[in-house]
Amino acid sequence: MKKRLLLLLIAATPLLSFAQESTALIVQEKNTSWSGYVTNRFWDNWFISIGAGGEVYFGQNDSQGKFGKRIAPAFDFSVGKWIVPTIGLRAQVSGFKLRGYTYDPNNMYVSSGPDNDGLFKQSWKQFNVHGDVLLNLSNWLGGYRYDRFYEAIPYLGFGIMHACTSADNNVFTANAGLINKMRLSDAFDLNVEIRGSVFEKKFAGEPGGKRANGILTVTAGFSYKFKNREFKRNIPVAPVVMAEDIAWAATAKQLETTQAQLADQIAYNNQLNNELNRVKAEKQAVKVEKEVIAAPRAIFFNINKADITAKDKVNLEYMAEQMKANPDKRYTIVGYADKATGTPEFNLQLSQKRAENVYNVLTKEFGVNPSQLKVEYKGGVSDLFDGNSLNRVAIIE
Repeated sequence: MKKRLLLLLIAATPLLSFAQESTALIVQEKNTSWSGYVTNRFWDNWFISIGAGGEVYFGQNDSQGKFGKRIAPAFDFSVGKWIVPTIGLRAQVSGFKLRGYTYDPNNMYVSSGPDNDGLFKQSWKQFNVHGDVLLNLSNWLGGYRYDRFYEAIPYLGFGIMHACTSADNNVFTANAGLINKMRLSDAFDLNVEIRGSVFEKKFAGEPGGKRANGILTVTAGFSYKFKNREFKRNIPVAPVVMAEDIAWAATAKQLETTQAQLADQIAYNNQLNNELNRVKAEKQAVKVEKEVIAAPRAIFFNINKADITAKDKVNLEYMAEQMKANPDKRYTIVGYADKATGTPEFNLQLSQKRAENVYNVLTKEFGVNPSQLKVEYKGGVSDLFDGNSLNRVAIIE
């Protein structure tokens, strides 16, 4: 009887080897920024922003005054929507107060003066209503990532500026700027915005001189992003199979063949399990050793991802059956990330999430006792295996 059982265990060895080798292939989507994304519903990917800071007016004689005395308070409020990860639209109301200098005592905005140089101080309230086209430069150049901490967003737009002192003093404006966005949470961002506005010189009520006047504004504030906040691909992307820095296109036929081979191996494994159960059920005074010693199991991941694929779940299900058959045995799940990609902090979190996802599949989907498992994570590594793509892994020992 022992001899018979030993032969069955030897016959199961090719399945273990096949399962380990099959995980050596990593299917990764191409990292594109423009194609394949949808905005979901109309109300998805909207945001509102508020900010406060200062602005400086550049008119005909303003350079004659002290720069510090020309800084005035500024506020802005924005509503916008991201159409795709790289392109967005927004409407903004900005401004509050402007300060300048003039030699004309009859200027409509004169508030005090003159000083020793004959300059009169100007002060007036205004607001600028404009629409902007936003370009997420970080998603365009680096690929879409929802959890990226910093994003650079330049923009261009046009609007109308109104001076509250004179009801007729309205001018068209051209606006350009840069939003420095820092992610605080899924819903909130911290923004530091630098904006320049150019418009006709008549806005300050002074004829002659420069062809155009301008305003430089710097504000800081917060954005709130309404649900849904992430983008998802709408069209299938050709898979790229990565193995030791060699990439080739995997056709649907090749994937189907691999799945068929794996299904055959699973059927063969079930046949072996049935035979083992029959042998154990025989009423003979033979002590059968239940523990099956298996080599460490590796689950590979796509770049910056921690998702468990359906193919890997097949392997984890088989591993779960072995664990449940040996309830006294303890296993350690160790997560890793590719050191060449991402910051050390991001890689540590990514390796933790990979190990925890393997733990959750084994315990919640396949019923492994949590007391049998221990989770560890090492962050980014470069020498675990030969090749960056092979270091994106979780190993069960």
